[in-house]
Amino acid sequence: MKGSILLLLLFTSILSNGQILDSTGFVIKKQVDTIVNYHDKIKSILNTADSLSEKDNAQAEKYYSYADDILDEDDLMNKAHILKQLSFIYRDRGEFKKSMQYGIDSKNIYYDLSDTLQMADANIQIGILQKSLGEYRTSINSFKEAIRLAAFKNDSIIIGRAYNMSGGAYRGLKKIDSSFICYNKALTIFTNQNDEGRLNEVNSNMAILYGMRKEYDKALKIHLKSLSYLKKTNAKSNLVVAYSIVATEYVMLKDYDKALKYNDSGIALAKKENFKQKLVGGYRRKSFIFKKKNDFKKAYENYVLYKKYSDSIYSIKKRKEIKQLELQNEFAIQKKELETIAKRKELKLRMYVILILLILFFTLIIGFLVWRDYKIRAKRIKDKFEKEKLKKEVLAQKIKVSESELKSLIADNTMRLEFIKQLSKQIKEDKDQANSDSVKSYAHSLLLKLQNQISTENKLSSLQDKINEVNQGFDQVIIENFPDLTKTEREICSFLRLNLSIKEIASVRNASVDSIKTLRYRIRKKMEIPKNQELEHFIQSL
Repeated sequence: MKGSILLLLLFTSILSNGQILDSTGFVIKKQVDTIVNYHDKIKSILNTADSLSEKDNAQAEKYYSYADDILDEDDLMNKAHILKQLSFIYRDRGEFKKSMQYGIDSKNIYYDLSDTLQMADANIQIGILQKSLGEYRTSINSFKEAIRLAAFKNDSIIIGRAYNMSGGAYRGLKKIDSSFICYNKALTIFTNQNDEGRLNEVNSNMAILYGMRKEYDKALKIHLKSLSYLKKTNAKSNLVVAYSIVATEYVMLKDYDKALKYNDSGIALAKKENFKQKLVGGYRRKSFIFKKKNDFKKAYENYVLYKKYSDSIYSIKKRKEIKQLELQNEFAIQKKELETIAKRKELKLRMYVILILLILFFTLIIGFLVWRDYKIRAKRIKDKFEKEKLKKEVLAQKIKVSESELKSLIADNTMRLEFIKQLSKQIKEDKDQANSDSVKSYAHSLLLKLQNQISTENKLSSLQDKINEVNQGFDQVIIENFPDLTKTEREICSFLRLNLSIKEIASVRNASVDSIKTLRYRIRKKMEIPKNQELEHFIQSL
C-alpha cells in the first residue's frame, strides 16, 4: 500500500513537472510567435535569457533550450553563445562535467569563426570552472590566454575580468602579492571604464585578501557594502557568494550568530536557485560555526550535508571525467592545429608550384619575345648589311669606272704633252721653209691640231672632279687618323688609293717623279708604315 502511494506521488510529481515545463515552453512560444523574422525571434529569446541568467538561471536555461531547439544549423554564433551561457548555469549547479563540455564546445565554435574576443571570453569561463575545481595554475593559464587574445582587439573589459579572475587563482595558491597586483590592474581598468558592478566585485575580492591578512573589520565593511549593492541588482549567483563571504568574516570575528544568519541566507538562496557548488561551501561553513558554538550534533548534521553535496560534485570519478574532457579538447586543438599547419604547408606548396609554373610561363613568353626580337633585329641587320654591300658594290663599280676614265684622262694628258712637244718641234723646223701659200696651209693645219688639243684639254679639266668623286669621304678619314699630313700629302694619298703610278701622279700634278717619290717617303714615315708593307695597300685598306 505504501509502495503504491509512493509510486503515485512520484508519477504525480513527474507529471506536474512536465506540465510546468510544457507550460513554460508554451509561454515562451506565445511570447515570440508574433515575431516572423528568424533573427529577430532568436535575438528576442536570447536577450530575455541573458537578462534572466543572473536573476533566475532556471528560467534562463529554459529560454536557452528553446532557442537551441529552433536554431538554424548554420547559426554558429548564437549556438556558441547558448553553449557558453549554459556552461555558466551548469557551473553554478555543480554539474562541472557538463559545464566543461559546453564551455569547450563554445570555445571551439568561436575558434572556427575566428572570433578573438569571444574566444577570450570562453577562456575566462573555462578558467573560472578550473578555479572552482582547485586547478589554480591551469586556470591562470586560461586567464593569461584570455588577456593575450583580448589585447589583440584592445578590449579592456575582458582584460580587466581576466585580471580579476587571476587574482582569485593566485589567492588560492596563497600568492597574496600576485593576487593584489592582478586586482589592482583590474581596479584601474574598471575605474577608467566607470563600471560600478565590476568595481564592486573587485573590491569584494580585495577585501578577502584583507581578511587573509587578519584585517577583518576592514574586510567586513567592504563586504557589507558589496552585499547591499548586489541585493539591488538581484544578481543571485554573486549574492550567494557575498552572503558566504560576510559569514566567513563574522566567523573570523567570532560573532557566530551573525555568521550563521548570513550563511543561512546564502544557503536558502542557493537551494532555491539549485547552486549545488555554493551549497558545498555553505554547509561546510555552517558545520564549522556549530562546532565553534559547541553544538556538535548540528555540526555533524551539516557536515553530512556538506559531504553529500561535495561528493556529488567533486568526486574522483567526476574529476577524472572533467580532466578527460580537458585532455580530449587539448588533443582536438592540437590535431586541428596540425591539420591547419598541414593545410598551410599544402597551400604553400601549391603556391610555390603555381609560382614556378608562372615563372616558367613568363620565361617562355619573354624568351619567345627576345628570340623574335633577335630575329627581327638580325633580319634588319642582314638587310642593312645587304644594302651596304650593294652600295659598296655599286660604289666599287663606280670607282672602277672612274678609275678607267681617270686613266684614260691621264693617257690623254700624256698624249697631249707628247703632242705639244712634237708640235713645238715641227713649228721650229718648218719656220724658215714656209712661203706664203704654204704658210696658209700650214696655219690651217695647225688650227685643226690645236682644236683637237682643246678637246683633249676639256677632258683633262674633269680629272679633279673624278678624283673627288672616287675619294668621297676618304679625305676626312685621313684627317682623323693622320692629322699631321699636309693637304698635298693627303692628295697624293688619294691618288695612291686609285692605284696610280708615280709617273701618272707626276703627270697629273705636273711635277717631277722625284718630287712624288719624296712625298711618298714623307707619307710612309708620318703613317709609320712598316718596311715590309706597301704604301698603296695600306692606304687602300683604310
